[in-house]
Amino acid sequence: MYATGRDWARFGLLFLQDGIWDGERILPEGWVDYSRTPTPPSLGEYGGLWLLNAGEPGKPETKEWPDMPDDLYYASGHDGQDIVIIPSLDLVIVRLSVSRGDSWDMAEFLADVMAADEGMWRE
Repeated sequence: MYATGRDWARFGLLFLQDGIWDGERILPEGWVDYSRTPTPPSLGEYGGLWLLNAGEPGKPETKEWPDMPDDLYYASGHDGQDIVIIPSLDLVIVRLSVSRGDSWDMAEFLADVMAADEGMWRE
């Protein structure tokens, strides 16, 4: 599915806001928590809907991005389209691309975005 960056950001924001948009509940209560809770067979990689950065319990080295927050969850789509949600930072990141390629480093990108966010918007 293709969408604009703004539309993907809105989708991420809907989940960041626990399924509530403009004060109205759009998603069933509990759905967001369910969708980002690790499924037992996935060893912390997958929730009911999202990819997770949780890793195996007690094994932080198994996280996709060990230096990123544990509550980070994301969707990684066709041709490098990504939505990353970090509830602890109240942050939604959207990346659109034509092709990801082997040279793309998502961890470096996320670190740069988080550093910029920290420097520009947070006190």
